[in-house]
Amino acid sequence: MTLITALAAWTQSARAIRLRLPDSHQHLQETLLVTHVAGSESVCGALDYQLLCISTTPDLELKQFMALPLELQFVTDGGQLRTVCGFVAEATEGQLDEGLARYRLVLRDALALMGQRINTRVFLHITEQDITQVMLQEWRQRNALLASSFEVDWSLMSELGPAREFTMQHNESDADFLRRLWKRRGISWFIRPGGRSVPGQSDSARHTLVLFSEAFELPRNLAQTVRYRRDHAPQEQDRILRWSATRRLRPGSVSRHAWDHVPAAAMRSHADTRMDQGELGNQFASLLDDYLIDAPHIGEDSEDYHQLGQLRMQRHAYETKCFHAESDVRALRVGEWIAVEDHPELERHPAHEREFILTRLEVYAENNLPAALDQHLQSSGALAGWPLAPELAALRQRCHAQGRRYLNRFDCVRRGTPILPAFDPRRDLPRPRLQNAHVVGPAGEELYCDALGRVKLRFPGTRIEDHAHANGAGAGDSERDSAWVRVASYWAGSQWGAISLPRIGDEVIVDFLGGDPDKPIVVGRVYSGLALPPAFSQIGSLPGNRFLAGIKSKEVQGYRYNQLRLDDTPHQISAQLSSEHGYSELNLGWLTHPRHEGHGAARGEGAELRTDEALALRGARGVLISAAARERASGGQLDRQEMLGLLRVLQDVQQQLAELAKTHDAGSTEAKTFQALREQLAGWEAGSNTDAQGSGGGKPVVAVTAPAGVAITSEDGVAIGAQTQVDIISVGNTQFSVGKRLLARVAESISLFAQRLGIKLVAARGKLELSTHADDIQASSAKRIVLSAADEIVLQAPKLRLLAEGAQIDLGGGAITQQSSGDHVIRSADFHHLNGTDAQPPGVPLPASQMRTDERFILARRGSGRPHVRQRYRIELDDGSVIEGVTDEQGRTVLSQDMALRIVRLRIVKE
Repeated sequence: MTLITALAAWTQSARAIRLRLPDSHQHLQETLLVTHVAGSESVCGALDYQLLCISTTPDLELKQFMALPLELQFVTDGGQLRTVCGFVAEATEGQLDEGLARYRLVLRDALALMGQRINTRVFLHITEQDITQVMLQEWRQRNALLASSFEVDWSLMSELGPAREFTMQHNESDADFLRRLWKRRGISWFIRPGGRSVPGQSDSARHTLVLFSEAFELPRNLAQTVRYRRDHAPQEQDRILRWSATRRLRPGSVSRHAWDHVPAAAMRSHADTRMDQGELGNQFASLLDDYLIDAPHIGEDSEDYHQLGQLRMQRHAYETKCFHAESDVRALRVGEWIAVEDHPELERHPAHEREFILTRLEVYAENNLPAALDQHLQSSGALAGWPLAPELAALRQRCHAQGRRYLNRFDCVRRGTPILPAFDPRRDLPRPRLQNAHVVGPAGEELYCDALGRVKLRFPGTRIEDHAHANGAGAGDSERDSAWVRVASYWAGSQWGAISLPRIGDEVIVDFLGGDPDKPIVVGRVYSGLALPPAFSQIGSLPGNRFLAGIKSKEVQGYRYNQLRLDDTPHQISAQLSSEHGYSELNLGWLTHPRHEGHGAARGEGAELRTDEALALRGARGVLISAAARERASGGQLDRQEMLGLLRVLQDVQQQLAELAKTHDAGSTEAKTFQALREQLAGWEAGSNTDAQGSGGGKPVVAVTAPAGVAITSEDGVAIGAQTQVDIISVGNTQFSVGKRLLARVAESISLFAQRLGIKLVAARGKLELSTHADDIQASSAKRIVLSAADEIVLQAPKLRLLAEGAQIDLGGGAITQQSSGDHVIRSADFHHLNGTDAQPPGVPLPASQMRTDERFILARRGSGRPHVRQRYRIELDDGSVIEGVTDEQGRTVLSQDMALRIVRLRIVKE
């Protein structure tokens, strides 16, 4: 008989190890024969079995095995079936040998396969159980295969823990994410076969994810009570062959610390072990404190955090003692309990201490094959190269050494021992790195925050379909996408510090405190419930004053403040730099009184520098005070073109008048000081960043200019002085109006010169005195000199001389001498007559001159300074004459050559 003929006689029902496949794959069910099985399953772990199969059908298409629901059946000693269900995750085709094809199938549970689904999503205000239910339900809803072949058993679960404010799956597989949540919350799990299908449902092999929090409620195994027998002699009933116990020294206490920013206080948890580890063990364990600093606010409250600490301690207690066994009991499964009898040491314990829950199971099995086929597989090296884990390979060797076809090894703990998964944030957290996010908020808002200055975030990449359970919250670009997230600041204290909240739509960089994806933070320093955001000017708070940003400090060992306040209220923006000492402030923009709940009374517009103390403006390289407009901050810092232009005109006026005064013997004019000042102002910026190649600039001068006038007043005195020279120049009038006396005190000389209309000195009351104390008084005129008096004119001097054309009279020395070239008529009581002589007075030359000006009036726009081109104008002079015209391409009026310095009235003529 050939191997193929021998194999054909065996059906699945005749085999000790069987396969059950869906009806859609029945052609494979009778084609495949399982020859060897090796695998493992565990509580808080996964299910992983390898099946070696042979088939009379070569070249089976491997992809038809992928995700195939498969049920592996072991016939127990009682004739019942112990099943293992899962999906085929891997299929390998082996070597063809004497017409038999070899295949290796890897069977895994759905949770293990979901380790390949990577995702990022958020959950808000929901418990770990609810998150699990949402995700597992999504799997079943989105995939018909999972819906028909995978189930979840919640019957052993109790309510655990409060809802978590924010939970994030961060670039994690669904399986890793769920296992992380279960581990932290103390939820255990395992895989068991599912129930049989009912009419109308799929016939696929089902397996069930069992979640439990109370290990004592786990069901009893089909084997019920298992005998312990050390001998390897054949028995009709499966039994335990080896039994041993293991003790491990574990910490005697668990301590945890986490910061909670809302009350600004630490959360602490501490739990001591209740396990007896022996006299020396207890003594040493008392030193072993499992102390970790958790991510902030890891527990929702103190009670919850205490419970998390208790869970960690229960895990240590679970690890202190376990039992290891080896058996041929085919009915064994993890997550179920058995009673053990006939063990000499265990028999000394009460019955409840002889009940054990299986937590891990490793299996090696060989099918009952025809002798010829079995011999062929052994001799052909069919098992060579089988990639088994070391513990399974060792189990296979022990099975062969004992001449068995089935052997398992299992771990167990006494029933009543809490069974919890191990959780260590140092290993189990995904360790997210810095990432970006966007600030979100309600529609119509630009800045959205709470009383602690926290904001809401949208993490990029979160998908709307993953958040359908929450109506899109988490991926909807709204304030529902996250919990409140703290914003770090480089300076944060109790109602003082720096604050500039990110606005809706802003991109921010997010880190995760403690490496926990559930604890995002916009990087920087943070505020807390006891360290509220600053109240500028000690008035108002968030969120009412949410449009205010800036920096506010607190006086060391005091209560006063300094602040930089930036107010971005719509249409009312302003900035303020202030110190509470002297209430000294620099206010810019739309000025208001301090805002309360977003409102503040207006104080003006522009800029204000004020203080209750002294104020100084000091510039070592000069100070410019100008009212000339530079719209939208155009021009440079020392932009002064109007001033320089006017200074040039004033210098021209001074120079021409100086020349005229010199011509008319009015004395010379010192113009060098004014010229030097103008040149210093012209070269002011030399050597600065606007004229880096220049030199000689930066003179410490003060310049004041204003297009519409400068007023200097005081309720007391005003002093104008210079160490060298004071120049007062105007193109028009210079007027002095004095309420009492005008006093001019000159150390050397006074020179007054008028070019056109003369000089008037009038005393309405009192004397007009003119005297010289050390020299002559000289009066000259191009025409007449008229002396008039209502009473008398008195001329008195030691000598008097009257000199006229052809006549002269000398008085003095007791004599009067008269002479004339013509008639001399004297009427007197008596006189002496002598021969006449001639006399000629010297002439007084008086030159004539006329002042010329090349001044042109330029029409320019106020603020920008741009000229009016081709613009009609009308100029009225002080003598009533009128000049009309049209400006040229540079905005200039016509040259007025016959005009002297006059008051000008200029009007633009509308077309």
